[in-house]
Amino acid sequence: MSSPNALEWTLGLKNRATGKYLTQEAFGNAVNVNGGSLRQKQTWTLISAEDGSVHLRSYLGKYLYGDNDGNVKCDAESPSADTQWTIQPQPDGTWALISAKNYYFHGTGTNISAFLEAKEGVAAPGDGLWVVHLAMHPQINLYNSMRKRYVHLSGDELHCDEDIPWGDDALLNLIFFDDHPDGRYGIQSCNGKFLENSGRLVDQPNANCQFLLGFHDNQVSFLDSDGKFLSCVGGSGVLKTNKQKVTKDELFVIQDSQPQFIITDNRGKFVSVRNGFEVKADQREVTDFERFQMEITSEGNVFLRSNKLKYWTVRPDGTIGAESDSPNADCTFTVDYSAGNRVRFIAQNGNPVYVKPSGALMANAGGDPETTLFTLTIINRPTLLLRGQYGFVALKGASGRVECNRATGNLFVLENKDGFYHLKTQDGKYWGVDVDGVTANSSAPTDFVFEFVRPTHALIKHVESGKYLQGQQNGGFKAEGTSAGVNTLWEY
Repeated sequence: MSSPNALEWTLGLKNRATGKYLTQEAFGNAVNVNGGSLRQKQTWTLISAEDGSVHLRSYLGKYLYGDNDGNVKCDAESPSADTQWTIQPQPDGTWALISAKNYYFHGTGTNISAFLEAKEGVAAPGDGLWVVHLAMHPQINLYNSMRKRYVHLSGDELHCDEDIPWGDDALLNLIFFDDHPDGRYGIQSCNGKFLENSGRLVDQPNANCQFLLGFHDNQVSFLDSDGKFLSCVGGSGVLKTNKQKVTKDELFVIQDSQPQFIITDNRGKFVSVRNGFEVKADQREVTDFERFQMEITSEGNVFLRSNKLKYWTVRPDGTIGAESDSPNADCTFTVDYSAGNRVRFIAQNGNPVYVKPSGALMANAGGDPETTLFTLTIINRPTLLLRGQYGFVALKGASGRVECNRATGNLFVLENKDGFYHLKTQDGKYWGVDVDGVTANSSAPTDFVFEFVRPTHALIKHVESGKYLQGQQNGGFKAEGTSAGVNTLWEY
């Protein structure tokens, strides 16, 4: 059974009265409620304290607090008793925040304070109610705590009966409905349809697709407008609302969706574990045995996991088997992207992985260089939502230009052909590159190569120029990058 890894809660706090976000400015540690959308300056990390309170850390690494005079500041270098806040959930789903001094945090613009005592009979002020907007990447996997299974698309329904989130059917989009005054979320399946509280999937979201997100430590619940919680019903775990209280059946863990690939050798055969623990390139058809999850560390190392939840492991004789339950040094590889639309896997012993005539994969001092080349095809991103340093990647109106500083992103269709990737809009217009940046108005595809070098982040290389797509604060999205950095890494 796959053990879920809960995401850290990064979020924005939108003032219900004004629709503006709590913001920390880059200079002077100034705090205000002027943010028009959720971007880097409006992103806060929620950190639990032992007594049930929380700390709020800004993108600059500073901690929010209310001082003895009721001033709200964000210049504390580390969490302390003074930086603790108590969350007071409201019936409409918003939060009120109470400082360590027992005062409500409220205000608009630059006129903010924490000097209204939170005592019995005193309600949170109208400008002290906050809508919670998760800042995580919206493409996720969803794990049910009771069933210990993952949600995935099955026919025309979402079922919670998959041991591991294998393939694109387990990819979900967690959509924030910004137009709802109290903030609501929707669940969109990989076929683009939205979940209703009845369990039906519909083409366009409606009121029955809107859920209040509840936080329960590292788990969440989804509450509909009828006061019922999303649950997994029946033997196949159909996702629909069912009960008016939260039990383990109604608790879910949100996870990052790890990239999964089909790996093809230089003869066109698929790498597989169909015949047991041996990793071999000997198949002509793709099943789950030919799909592998690539788990990438912050240092750029990778672990390759099979659908049997076993990691590729280099044995002392150089043979490779999918046999380790957890990653270790013998499971560690790096990926060499220097061959363009082909990759090489380099084992911890320094040897590239190659394919023997029998199809067996080896990592020792042998093998023809041609047999070390593989093609990676990502399988669980049929559509792609990209986010960079300055925001999401999206179209600029009807201009056909693609920008990278938007508050919400567009879903682009991702195609793969022989190791090259092509991106296009939902209406079939391909990305291209010119001197002014990226366009999305072409009838012919432009070749890109993805380099998966960080957890859930990739470099995107424009093949013709040999440059990486690089973002600019003004939204510029150009093929000018030469190395991995904050402006060339794209969260997918």
